[in-house]
Amino acid sequence: MQDDPLRQVFYHSQAADGLDVDIDQIVASAKRNNGMDGITGVMFFDGHSFLQVLEGPATSVDATFARVMTDPRHHSLTVISDREVAERDFAYWSMELCDPEHPSDEAIWRLRRRLERFSPDLHHYFFRDTSGSDRKAG
Repeated sequence: MQDDPLRQVFYHSQAADGLDVDIDQIVASAKRNNGMDGITGVMFFDGHSFLQVLEGPATSVDATFARVMTDPRHHSLTVISDREVAERDFAYWSMELCDPEHPSDEAIWRLRRRLERFSPDLHHYFFRDTSGSDRKAG
C-alpha cells in the first residue's frame, strides 16, 4: 500500500482581465517546480480559459493546488474532478501545454480523451475551435 496515494485534480478557470503573461513562461516554471514535487499534468489555455490536470502524490498536489487557487492570474476556478487514482493519465509530463491550434498534438489527444469522461458540453467548449465542424465564425 502506498504511503501517499496518487491524487488527480482537474479544474477550469478564467484568465484574469488584462492578463498579459507569457504562457510559455508559466509552463516552464510549472515544469521545473512540478518535476521537483513529483507532479505531472497538462494545461490547456485558449487565451481566455485555463483547463488543467494536476496529478501526483496527494500531499504534493495539495500544496500545489493551494498555490493555484490563490494565483491572481485567473479567477472563477471550478473543480471538475478531484479524486484518488491508481495511475497517472499524464505520467510523462511534469507539465505540458496543449496548443488548441494543433489538435493532432499528443497533449490535445490525451486531454480530449480525458474530457470525454465528463460532460459533452465541457468537451465541446474546449475543442469547438479545433475542428472544422465545430469552428465558429469570429
